[in-house]
Amino acid sequence: MDKSAGMITKLISQVTHLFNEQNYQGIADILPDQLLERYNSAALYAWKARTLKWLKQFKEGFTYAQKAIDTDPAFPMGYFARGSFWRNKNELDKAIADYDKVIQLDENYADAYYNRGNIRAIRKEFDQAIEDYSMAIRLNKNDGAAYNNRGKIWANKKEYDKAIADYDKAIHLHADDAMAYNKRGLALYLKNEYRKAIRDCNKAIQLDKNYANAYYKRAFIYKALGEYQKAITDFGRYILLKNAPSDYLTIVAKSEIEKLQINIKEPWRVVIEKMVSGIKKLLLFEKTCITHYTSLSGAKAMILENSLFRISEGAFLNDTSEGRELFEYLSFSITKGRKHELAEDFVEKPFIGSFVSEHKHNDLTLWRMYGKEGQGEAKGCALTLKRDPFINNFEIKLLPDKSAGSVSRTAEKYNFYKVAYISNNAVLIPKGEDEDKNANEDANKLLNTVLAALKEKVLALNEDQKTGIAQSLNEIAYLFKNAEYQHENEVRLVVEGVGIEKKIDAVPERPVRVYIDVIDIVPVLEKITLGPKVERPDEMAAAFNYYVKEKGKRPDVKIVISHLPFK
Repeated sequence: MDKSAGMITKLISQVTHLFNEQNYQGIADILPDQLLERYNSAALYAWKARTLKWLKQFKEGFTYAQKAIDTDPAFPMGYFARGSFWRNKNELDKAIADYDKVIQLDENYADAYYNRGNIRAIRKEFDQAIEDYSMAIRLNKNDGAAYNNRGKIWANKKEYDKAIADYDKAIHLHADDAMAYNKRGLALYLKNEYRKAIRDCNKAIQLDKNYANAYYKRAFIYKALGEYQKAITDFGRYILLKNAPSDYLTIVAKSEIEKLQINIKEPWRVVIEKMVSGIKKLLLFEKTCITHYTSLSGAKAMILENSLFRISEGAFLNDTSEGRELFEYLSFSITKGRKHELAEDFVEKPFIGSFVSEHKHNDLTLWRMYGKEGQGEAKGCALTLKRDPFINNFEIKLLPDKSAGSVSRTAEKYNFYKVAYISNNAVLIPKGEDEDKNANEDANKLLNTVLAALKEKVLALNEDQKTGIAQSLNEIAYLFKNAEYQHENEVRLVVEGVGIEKKIDAVPERPVRVYIDVIDIVPVLEKITLGPKVERPDEMAAAFNYYVKEKGKRPDVKIVISHLPFK
């Protein structure tokens, strides 16, 4: 070994030690530019690049990664280092390509599988991410981060037992990992194993007494257990630790405290609110995709102009009978006063998005009713969207660090639900396309039983109590319609407005409405269906196709032109 090679080997040994000690500045100090130029080593350039990434000197770090690749195109760490900078720039395709190259050069490079898995998780390519994390674990059985991240994906896929097993392993490897306890607590909460979830939250807080999100999560678990004072205390701790008045979860926590304080004073509410929650769980929609009918101009705005998908407050839906069918079934009214001065207090309503099942993306009746452009029937567009990514992206919008999104979703702050239809004092949930007949019948029996019990409770309320419970009933009021609409198989996004910025559309030439912006739909598109009466549909399809593929980087989106015999 010549003198230069020996010096490079010694420097790499020193750098590796410092890197493992997370002494990144120490590495930068022993690898000045003059030394790097003298030895012109791909390995040293790559180590300098990786160091600068941790020092958040991204532009300079990228330069050194490129130098490593230019110096030795067969040295895998150069591509590994550059991949992390592509990810930082949100150039995910380029990052994937670099990690692919690393694995091509060294199929046992565990960290490349791990990093590629992280990007695939970001892109919601969950099955591929699991494969990468599994390979990283096979190559390095002590990779606690890989177990943690794979566990998170299993939880996203609702494979809670597998998630818990991975968190168990992560905790075994790193018993002081508060985040692993917190994540396992979430998986247990989602399995309704509340006492075990409490124990994990307790351990996370024991390890980190300032772990705000563990308090937030534990508050919802205490609420589910009916231990309201403990829930209030934990929500309060979250608010103090977060110290961010405009934070979405802070606003939710304050709202929850107010509701819980009322429930403690008025325990009769609790039974009704549990019934409302049970009805939501029965109507929860969990299929992969949903379809939204809209005007062609609306589709162009959302796809070609990146206008956000928006939903209106329940009071602003087109049909004036919306939200009233359930109240009629329950014989519920908050109108009060003497006959000549009848009035009712305004009650805030949730925000509602209207969808149908994916298999209804090309339906004659729906084209006539909802797929319009102006007054022109069937001249609109049907947008089929991926349900889970839709909700995930909304969570990211509300919570940039996605710290407790799954808790908020499970706590019914936002989610997709099936619509049930009322006829002759009976309620029907239409059978889904692939749903088991017996399961559907059981769900219908249970729903009718719960609604009958809810009606009995509501009829026993006095006028003041009815006013107090109206907002809770509004959470499900828009999930019930008249049976004449049963053919629609409608699905609805219901969003509680607490903590979300509301906007008012008050343009003089159209009706006023209150709405919220939800998400950019291009990243969650599955399919675009043009109505059978769209003029020059091939041109419109071409525009959507090339924009989505090139600007939106979504080559997998399917474009469909309907040829249904519309008259």
